[in-house]
Amino acid sequence: MFNIRFLFRTLIFAALLTTLCGCSSRQYISGEKTYESKGCIRVLDIEESEAWSMGVSIALNTFDSVKSTPSTHHIHVKHSTAIMGNAAATIEPIELRSKKNKTTTGFAYEIYAKSYGLNQSFVPSYLADEFARELQIYTDAKKIRTNVICGFEKSYEKGSTGRGTGTCWLVDSRGYLVTCEHVAGSKRTLEVVLPDGTVHTATVVLTDKANDIAILKIDPLPEKYRPIPVALTTISNVGEPVYILGFPMGERVGNSLKMSDGIISSILGYKNNTTEYQTNASINGGNSGGPIFNKNGVAIGIVSSKLVALGTEGIGYVKKTNCLALLFAQVGIPPMPSINESFSPEEIHTQYKNSVFLIRRY
Repeated sequence: MFNIRFLFRTLIFAALLTTLCGCSSRQYISGEKTYESKGCIRVLDIEESEAWSMGVSIALNTFDSVKSTPSTHHIHVKHSTAIMGNAAATIEPIELRSKKNKTTTGFAYEIYAKSYGLNQSFVPSYLADEFARELQIYTDAKKIRTNVICGFEKSYEKGSTGRGTGTCWLVDSRGYLVTCEHVAGSKRTLEVVLPDGTVHTATVVLTDKANDIAILKIDPLPEKYRPIPVALTTISNVGEPVYILGFPMGERVGNSLKMSDGIISSILGYKNNTTEYQTNASINGGNSGGPIFNKNGVAIGIVSSKLVALGTEGIGYVKKTNCLALLFAQVGIPPMPSINESFSPEEIHTQYKNSVFLIRRY
């Protein structure tokens, strides 16, 4: 009886402790070791694209489910064990540089997480440890070179991989733009690149984190930059053809506007999310925040994420534009007349090639 009571009290104490400790610690991963401080760290001497691909591959070998967010290079994972309970983590490859000489030094992985259940104090430590073990196996097998640096910081210099890219689009001639909240972020410097090459600094007007939507503002634009009509009330159907405009892979593959096409695969999103559509249209990093059109040339969704899983292809998610209704009302963006005419993909591209912009974030 004593042992049972002692165990019960211990569990209660652990629960209180985890409530106090929380889950906010961010841990740096490099090879076989988890770093909890910014003293010294071993980083991988690889390119940004390789760091991203490697992170996805390792996550797929390590965790129960994996989902990526285009343009941010975040890998969202969920995992469960009998002892540790359930947890969700975000893994982000980050570029570090030496504070002493300011030179770029390589990539490490930053893991931050939250858990559901009793053992919150083990998160993100056990997630980080599992990821680090798989990372060590991978780097040993591939013979990836490493650097050890002491006293480091994240690299956000222009031209470095601290700069992310995404897509935004014009919804009002006064300069209001729509993108994803995860593209706009918080405390970021945002630059919008127009088709003529001019760059405007954008400010964040409103965000809806729950729906991953943001409204931005730049200077009013000339008439040639046409606001895109938005479906605020109608719902699309399964099998309906759709077209995505955006900047997949950002400026790494060229800054010209690109189009992909597909269909609405489901009127429900990830895990039956009613605020999303599923589509088989091609989605890649840099597409985040971009518009997805129906055959009438009306925006019905905002590119949000894609599913990353072993052997999985053509599963992307777009936020339904009816989620924009409240935000539009708050900033006074009037609804545009409905369009009944159908257009070819070429005509949609021609109509809105001056309405969809590359966005840089630092």
